[in-house]
Amino acid sequence: MADSAGLQFVSSYAFEAMQKVDVASLAALSDPELRLLLPCLVRMALCAPADQSQSWAQDKKLILRLLSGVEAVNSIVALLSVDFHALEQDARKEQQLRHKAGGSNGESILVSQLQHGLTLEFEHSDPLRRLRLTLSELLSIMNKVQYPTPLIFLIVLPKGSVEVEWC
Repeated sequence: MADSAGLQFVSSYAFEAMQKVDVASLAALSDPELRLLLPCLVRMALCAPADQSQSWAQDKKLILRLLSGVEAVNSIVALLSVDFHALEQDARKEQQLRHKAGGSNGESILVSQLQHGLTLEFEHSDPLRRLRLTLSELLSIMNKVQYPTPLIFLIVLPKGSVEVEWC
């Protein structure tokens, strides 16, 4: 294994270990290599296995031991427990609502009233609320691109008259 201090991709060794579900090889990975595989490992540890054998039960215990020392695992578990189907339906309704309203930001299906402003609300929210806030902002940006605010130019003509142009 090469130096993985600045690792930004899954090494071939780690990929092969995941592909073969070689838990002993996964346990030998460095922390940076393991971090890249966290979502997969969390899913492996939490989902009901198709393999009910005793060897898989032992492998699963080893995976759980690997994950127990990583703080980010709790955030991944919270994200994996989100009902993405319901979230997608709400996002589609929000998109239709914004499309009908011509891109205005009046009502929102994804986000109810913000109490502290977007940044603080995001920082103090649970994972589902964070996803809803992010989706709402993305849809807002998409609508602004689709329905740009018209520019109004006021042109002051000689003798004090004003002409308005829309762009």
